[in-house]
Amino acid sequence: MHTQCPYCQTIFNVTAAHLNIAQGHVRCSHCRNIFNATNSLLQELPREDGTDEFNIGEDQTTHFQDEDIPELLQEDIYEPPSGRSWKSLFWWGIIVIILAGLLTAQLMWFFKRDEVLQHAQIRPWLDLFCYNFLCTLPTTRDVTRFKIEHLMVQIHPERSNAIQVEGTFINEAIFSQPYPDLQLIFEDYNGQILDERRFTAAEYLQQSLPEDQQLEAKSTVHIKLELKEMGEVIEGKQIVESYRFEFL
Repeated sequence: MHTQCPYCQTIFNVTAAHLNIAQGHVRCSHCRNIFNATNSLLQELPREDGTDEFNIGEDQTTHFQDEDIPELLQEDIYEPPSGRSWKSLFWWGIIVIILAGLLTAQLMWFFKRDEVLQHAQIRPWLDLFCYNFLCTLPTTRDVTRFKIEHLMVQIHPERSNAIQVEGTFINEAIFSQPYPDLQLIFEDYNGQILDERRFTAAEYLQQSLPEDQQLEAKSTVHIKLELKEMGEVIEGKQIVESYRFEFL
């Protein structure tokens, strides 16, 4: 069998065994280009000048080499790219992404630990991690995220020297947090504190709560309180002008 270099037209002798090596890829010893010998097989040898003889001079268009096979099959067998290279790139890419994620997590934990602990999407995963690996996370708590939505403070309609308090507040945080204590402060016109009362969640909800009970994010709470012996803050049929709520 004969094959012909498609670049310089040089012709070589090849065998079926040669074609099975390197999937038929060879390098032409004349022009040094790589080509597929199988795809370039010749059915017949070309004739020149109407004769049966071959012109093997290097100055002709077609060359016939005395060698049996192209140089590449003798020296450095061509190996086509393996699919493993793509697999390697894929897995290296996955490793790089994982390492980048770990680095980002470490930086966030170091510089923004409180925000990470309080993040609504991240916190459940951290809780699950600590549940499985027996670690403890600090409780997320930010009392500044509790906001009064409605508040009514008035003299009790049925009891003397008593005040009735009713209203609602909301947890505006993006995370659950423990129920706060409430403190109601009464002041005179000069800003002097006349009286202050502090209430636990069980008192303003008028029911007991489990110790680990938390107020869900964006949840609203209704409060109702009765304050007795409040004569110092009642002037006739009115409450002193200034009072305020604080979350503790």
